[in-house]
Amino acid sequence: MKATRIDQGRFEPTVFGAVRRYSAMVLLIGVLMAAAAVSYTLVQVQVYRATATITVPQSTLAHDENPDQYFDSQVLLMQSQQVADRAAAIANATLNGNVLSLGDFAGEGRSLEITPPAQSAPGAFGSSIVTVSFTWPNARVAQMGVNAALQAFDEERAAGILAQGADAVAAVDRAIQDSRTQGQRIELLKQRTQALVDVQLDLATHPTVAWAPEPQLPVNSSSKRSGAVGLLAGLVLGAVLAYLRAARHRCLDDRLDPVAIYDAPLIGDVPSTGKNRILPGFAAASDPLPMVVHPQSAAAEAFRFTAASVERIRTARDEQLAVVFVSADSGDGRSTVVANVALAAAESGTPVMVVDADAAWGTLTELLLPGSEPTDGFEQVVAGRSLMSDCIEASPFNGDITVLPAGPTRTKRTTGTAYAHAVERVIAEAKASFDLVLIDSPAVLRMANAVELVNDSDAAIIVLGPDELVSDHVAVVERLDQVESNVVGYVYRRPGRTPRFVRRLRARTTGRTAGPPRLALAPSAPRFAFQPAKEPRSTARLPRD
Repeated sequence: MKATRIDQGRFEPTVFGAVRRYSAMVLLIGVLMAAAAVSYTLVQVQVYRATATITVPQSTLAHDENPDQYFDSQVLLMQSQQVADRAAAIANATLNGNVLSLGDFAGEGRSLEITPPAQSAPGAFGSSIVTVSFTWPNARVAQMGVNAALQAFDEERAAGILAQGADAVAAVDRAIQDSRTQGQRIELLKQRTQALVDVQLDLATHPTVAWAPEPQLPVNSSSKRSGAVGLLAGLVLGAVLAYLRAARHRCLDDRLDPVAIYDAPLIGDVPSTGKNRILPGFAAASDPLPMVVHPQSAAAEAFRFTAASVERIRTARDEQLAVVFVSADSGDGRSTVVANVALAAAESGTPVMVVDADAAWGTLTELLLPGSEPTDGFEQVVAGRSLMSDCIEASPFNGDITVLPAGPTRTKRTTGTAYAHAVERVIAEAKASFDLVLIDSPAVLRMANAVELVNDSDAAIIVLGPDELVSDHVAVVERLDQVESNVVGYVYRRPGRTPRFVRRLRARTTGRTAGPPRLALAPSAPRFAFQPAKEPRSTARLPRD
């Protein structure tokens, strides 16, 4: 087990995995974006858009002109300054006020929008349809603006037809004056008559206009559409942020991920045993000891499987076994795992000693010795202030379980070489009287003494759960590499129904959790006959199987 051999690339997150992991954050960003979009729609000035269509017919005077070119000329006429000036005058006259100006119909910031067909070509009946719209904060002004633009176009078109017809007649008149034969004169008179007829026909053929009604709803008041767009944009943004966050904080998302870190097998897959809660101390766990409260439950069977794995390790070595349970950080249910594994192992009559070496929390003591009075324990034994035989107590749940409580936290801690020798002596004395010694170690990344417990024990089991950072466990491996560690496996605690962000908040919350409630006690068991060790155990380590 070397930290340098860990392939952290396998923990690279996927977008789907990141969204699933930070689903609450993604959903929150989506909701906030949707709310912001709806709020913006509600506070901004409402704008109305009136829309009309006009059918532009082909002029008889321009029958020799290409239809596409003629249609383009009509669209340009519609966009001309002359039409804009006339439209502003017509609209203001209708509105009885100087509301609109030339700039509202022509120029960069105009409110008038002309949309010709995708292909500027005449239709089956010699005409093309153009969509004209006018946008304004007032619905009636929008209606008057677009209708005035169409009326102005019709008038300018008629004026253009008259001017074109007059030019054609004047050209024929000049040709008649210059004619030399009677036949030329008669032919030119026919052309003049036809030009006059064409002018009247074109004047009589007005564009077909579908006048714009007064709009009832503003174009920017669709809060549903704005909310949907905002929600979609928020979800996309949330997914991007979730991926970036997941890439920065890589976690153990699968129960088999720790194999790549510790190079050790999964020896226990236990379900969540606590009641869902948001913050420690607000509600106590309802069943921290399923081996006592629900012995036939799936959680109890999972702990029996873990205990059987530990028993197989002890049997393979054919000697007493001291196993230390360690974790990266506090609050991951390590003490609960140790307590239940001890209860499961003791069911078969195996003498088990449980050592609560985590004096900062003392959770294991509260679980296996509920309601006991504060007394000296592991801290005092390590400091040489008390004898182990004076501190151990039998658990009321099973007479084959003996507990060395944590003891009161001392201001002056025993550390370094003194702690290592003291722990070695405690383990040796415990193994002299018990077949199995289970040690609840402090968090490796919080207490330096946890590494000494691993070094002096025969085997180590890692307790971990979902959402724990890969970097934290790499740091654990780096610390364990500094001593003679023998990690034989890990126990994975499956998450409960609590949302991920609540579990993450709970894990980051500092302070002691409230102790478990009083559990039904078994009949008082006699104190286990403790025998001090005659000589310390050998420091030689057995090779890992």
